[in-house]
Amino acid sequence: MKISRQAYAELYGPTVGDSVRLGDTNLWVSPEADYAVPGEEVTFGGGKVIRDGMGQSQAADRECMDLVITNALIVDYVEIVKADVGVSMAG
Repeated sequence: MKISRQAYAELYGPTVGDSVRLGDTNLWVSPEADYAVPGEEVTFGGGKVIRDGMGQSQAADRECMDLVITNALIVDYVEIVKADVGVSMAG
């Protein structure tokens, strides 16, 4: 299935080649890399695409992330990328 760039951005966020305005400024950024696998983007909610083994699993708590942010636009001083972010409180 093919979708337009605008529809993709509305569903999964910006990707390489798109521009994003930062708040109410005149600053614009463009992702340099997109670490989402095309067709495997994760969305949560009733009737969405995520299933067991796709971005989630039945692993033990100590083996899992405590927080996951999907389709995040990461603006770093080195590069700007779109990726999923996992946070673990495990020591």
